[in-house]
Amino acid sequence: MDINNQLLKELLHKTDIAFQALMEQPGSQELQTAYDQSKQELDCYVGKVRNQLQDRQRER
Repeated sequence: MDINNQLLKELLHKTDIAFQALMEQPGSQELQTAYDQSKQELDCYVGKVRNQLQDRQRER
């Protein structure tokens, strides 16, 4: 689980940095794209972990 926690921390950090940059320049399409991509990576990861947890619950 430590690997997953580290990956989650990295994805959260990446998304936070992209969001902060976008807030500084809200009209930037490049920064908007970077934020959207980082948020999508984070959402995908969270969905994957959620599914794994649900699978574990079903196995019990």
